[in-house]
Amino acid sequence: MSMRELMLHLKQRGWDVCILTMTVFDTMTGTLRLKDCWDTIHKEVGSHYHIIDGDISHHLITTHSINRFNLTTYEEDTFFSYYIHALDEFKPDLVFYYGGHLLDFSIADEALDRQIPVGAYLANAQYQDTRWCRDLDIILTNSQAASDMYFERQGFRAIPIGVTINPLQVLAEEHLRQNVLFVNPSPAKGVAITIVLALMLEKKRPDIKFEVVESRGNWSDMLRQISKALGEERDSLTNVIVTPNCTDMRPVYGRARITLMPSMWYENFGRVAAESMMNGIPAIVSKRGGLPEVVKDGGITLELPQECYKEPYDQVVRPEFLQPLADFIERCYDDENFYQIYVQRAKQVGTLYTPNATTDRFLAAVEPLVARRAGDRDLKAPRVRRNKQLPPFTQLEMPEENSLPNNLALNTLSTDEPLKIKY
Repeated sequence: MSMRELMLHLKQRGWDVCILTMTVFDTMTGTLRLKDCWDTIHKEVGSHYHIIDGDISHHLITTHSINRFNLTTYEEDTFFSYYIHALDEFKPDLVFYYGGHLLDFSIADEALDRQIPVGAYLANAQYQDTRWCRDLDIILTNSQAASDMYFERQGFRAIPIGVTINPLQVLAEEHLRQNVLFVNPSPAKGVAITIVLALMLEKKRPDIKFEVVESRGNWSDMLRQISKALGEERDSLTNVIVTPNCTDMRPVYGRARITLMPSMWYENFGRVAAESMMNGIPAIVSKRGGLPEVVKDGGITLELPQECYKEPYDQVVRPEFLQPLADFIERCYDDENFYQIYVQRAKQVGTLYTPNATTDRFLAAVEPLVARRAGDRDLKAPRVRRNKQLPPFTQLEMPEENSLPNNLALNTLSTDEPLKIKY
């Protein structure tokens, strides 16, 4: 999402942009923006589509599966043929990609052979070795925390540029400031923390409502499993509103008073946290990865027991451990002056994530590479295309996500230590 927005703004600044991709997504929710034509596309495996998306276009190759690891050799070969064609015809000054598999190595290798600079964008913490970046000229990432983590773990420095977020797509028209917002009820995102908090406040403060937006995770499944682990299985909570996965979060942000992001896994950045800052919504984030960096003083950080940070993220923290967090939430509803201090701080932090700010950081990082004007170079030796007669792309207008259930065994974490909250 961030790279797409960045490409849009580069186009607006006069860059020529060519995007080549396949129908590969993390989950089926990734197909939501193509929902009006997905049935047609998915039936035509191996077809090639030209998707018009505002000021940019995507050259899309359909695959039999949305799972990256299920790609066939034929599909990868087809993609690579179109990539060669793009290098020959588009003549880029810079090739940018992300991924750490064999096909991705070939993307960098082919550009290197043509003396075209190559860059990659690290959006997560899952890259474990250094083979994938051997042929790269530059590596960008979304936070200083991610850059420091990769340097400590693998010895290379990635340049942090943040993320690109279009304010028009995330800023609410009005702010009712009613709910505690939690997005993606999955173990890795801290669904157990949210459920325990909601259970604690259900009877004591029924006026405080939680809004849970489903994405990859399923709230009902998680609630049954976690409440059962706590000794009382529940199918629903009276203080929780469940919202299906949506492409327009503006109404959701318009209802939010606080955003809750107690992630268990390592987040390089935290897009929801950044969008909350832009809306002036204070956020509660775990003291892990890039989340504290994103929120800064526009929210608070909470330090969880180390057991919570281990896969499969099946630890359930006892209610007494979360009492300081519940107290903070209550104060944000009861003490308006206290709450408004955090609102103003959040708005100030949100100015860091405007498209112009991120695009400027991107351009400053890649300028020395683009200055080589690699696309203007004529190759001395003629190159042979792997597929000279490529079928044309079928042109489509970009329209506009379905969650998969999470099943896991849960353990109950008991601790006598209070929750550590940093204001």
